[in-house]
Amino acid sequence: MLRRVGITVAALAAVGWAAAAGAGANRLPNPGVEEGTADTPAGWSFYSWNGAEGWYDQAVSRSGKCSLGLRGLDGGWSTSVPVVPGHPHSVRFYARTENLPSRVVLYVRVPTAPRKMDVILYRPIPLLATDTRGRFVDGVYEGGADADGWVLYEAGDFVPPEGAEELNLLIKIRSTNPKSRIWLDDIVIEELEARTVPDTALVLARLEDAVVWTDDANRKILPTQLPPDGALREGISLAPAQGEFESFQIAVTPKTDWAAAAWTWAPLSGPGAFLPGTIRCRRVETVVIDRPMGPYGRRGVNPDPLTDRLPMDLEPGVSQAFWFTLRVGRDQAPGDYVTRLRLLSAGATQGEIPLRVRVRPFALPVVSRLDTRSNVRLNLALARESGTPDEVLQRYYRNVYEHRSRCSPGVRVGVKLNGDKATLDAERYVAHLRLMRDSYGATRFNIPSLWIGHRGTHRLTREAAWQRRTIFADDALTTLDPAFEKPFRDYMGQLVAKLKAGGLFLSPSVRNFDEPNLSDPATINGLRTLAKLLLDIEPELTVAMTATHPHPKLIDVAKLWVLHTDAWDQHIEAIEAARRAGCEIYVYNNAVNFPEHRPIRVRLWPWLLAKYRVDGSYSWWGTVCWRNTMADPWTAGKGDSGVLLYPPRTPQERGPIDSIRWELFREGLEDAELMFLAEGLAEKLEHAGLADVARRGRTAVAACLELVTRWPNVRGANDEPYTLDVTAVSRARTELADAVEAMSAALK
Repeated sequence: MLRRVGITVAALAAVGWAAAAGAGANRLPNPGVEEGTADTPAGWSFYSWNGAEGWYDQAVSRSGKCSLGLRGLDGGWSTSVPVVPGHPHSVRFYARTENLPSRVVLYVRVPTAPRKMDVILYRPIPLLATDTRGRFVDGVYEGGADADGWVLYEAGDFVPPEGAEELNLLIKIRSTNPKSRIWLDDIVIEELEARTVPDTALVLARLEDAVVWTDDANRKILPTQLPPDGALREGISLAPAQGEFESFQIAVTPKTDWAAAAWTWAPLSGPGAFLPGTIRCRRVETVVIDRPMGPYGRRGVNPDPLTDRLPMDLEPGVSQAFWFTLRVGRDQAPGDYVTRLRLLSAGATQGEIPLRVRVRPFALPVVSRLDTRSNVRLNLALARESGTPDEVLQRYYRNVYEHRSRCSPGVRVGVKLNGDKATLDAERYVAHLRLMRDSYGATRFNIPSLWIGHRGTHRLTREAAWQRRTIFADDALTTLDPAFEKPFRDYMGQLVAKLKAGGLFLSPSVRNFDEPNLSDPATINGLRTLAKLLLDIEPELTVAMTATHPHPKLIDVAKLWVLHTDAWDQHIEAIEAARRAGCEIYVYNNAVNFPEHRPIRVRLWPWLLAKYRVDGSYSWWGTVCWRNTMADPWTAGKGDSGVLLYPPRTPQERGPIDSIRWELFREGLEDAELMFLAEGLAEKLEHAGLADVARRGRTAVAACLELVTRWPNVRGANDEPYTLDVTAVSRARTELADAVEAMSAALK
């Protein structure tokens, strides 16, 4: 995160604009709204879009004597702010509420033409009640209202574009309650001091006609990037565990044209034989992002896709990166191994780079403790791939499971109704589940029950239907229509029986509605009615819900909650209550892995999952956005989809085509697995009376988790609440692996 510099919020509210001119000072004129006439704050204007009211309140304030008041459904206060183009800034403010539910929506906008503005920061913020108190949860302070009901809201960061020396700030009330009232005070926009990122590029070889160099896998190597100076590094050294994948990248910057550049190598030699395909080399390609998400996204060329289009021609002065992946078997003999990577051009050797591998004497578990489900919409993949459907699907299954994630089969269960009876066509579906279990180690499945769309309302209604049968018999959604219930019971009963007979009833979960509006009583009733039906059909099913927070009226029937991370801080008490009730807590965040952001963003996502002690993560990042404006992510120019896999561009090209971010996501999951191993070993050592050895593991885990601060913003994608120092990540990760190795040895 960018480091805030300068004076405190209270002090900022007490000084005028004349004292706020440098980095860290409040750039907002009249931030505490202390200046103004009897009914008008200086520099501020109110706009109403739906009968809202704004007033200059000189009786209510957090500091000083005045505040900005808002009442109604849709209206807001606006002002102009002088800023420094190209420099990062942050926004925060205090608010006090009355008559929730309501929220504020904050906009930072750039005037581009008369009566036209471009939005560079958009942040809807749910508000807390005045009696919501902050508290410590697992040693982390979760903020709430102070004794007077004021809550601090951090809206995120933004970077004014070049040429923009003045921006517009708009803070709106958006409410479903016309009596909702909000007061705003001590509003701060400050310039931030950018964090420095250490240079980690190192030269591997200076050839007569090129420089061969490397950089940390968590850093982008740009085609325009010049080779580093300095002494030579003696090759690549890795220290993976058994059952681990390890990535590194090597760049070549030629001085003249190179034809048919490629890499080759002899098998690794050492204590045991590596399996064929241990080392894989791919070409790093680029996509151009014209519309980056948030201030820290890189506009223009971004290295990301990893393809097998090798050998390839190289241009003089252009740095071409190659991505190497080492796969270590779980039964690989531990010890030291070595080979040499040979760089070829037109079949002739141009240089060699030593590769040294020390396989650690412990193995990562086959199945991750973190359950990560990636939505690879396989019908979109099938439409872009050559080969038989089963060949294509097996390639994608293998890819997803090798990245320590899981997915649903690319085939469906067919069902036909005849009165109260259902006829299933599930043989191919069952065969694919069996393949995923036997070949790829699947231990958990989301199984199809029914799905209800909401067309953006997020409410269940009487019109909800399955197979053209109306589900509910009343407007309150508490009673099922027998014309639906009887055949649905028959369908689910048959499906469950098939799965059990095939040994495929593996931690089965069902989900039938997306992001329900939990303030709507009928929606809650309907969700509960459906959950009770499913559990009555099969008590061992786990009902899952994707929502803002666990609802107290549902946590006895819905035992898996997939929560939006932007709503986490507002619902700590509900989350802890759900955990106490035996619920699993998952999260999702669709802004983690945008291709234009620093790769460290996605690498550290599993570290955050470990920090917050969640059970898993759902993502919609695989191929789900290969449609509409993102049908061709190679040329879409947008970063807002976050797709982790790229589609083939020709009939000759086969997928899945990985991304750097997809590889780093696996690296992060392996890091998290090391943390869990360290904690488990530490507990065993403590019970064995070896507290000193155990302390090393716990210290290593704590050092890792200090590098990640909190969930990154989703809608804004405008913050970096984690370290940018990839050397710190590498050191912490190495110490963690060393600690696991030492603790494993001590237990033996």
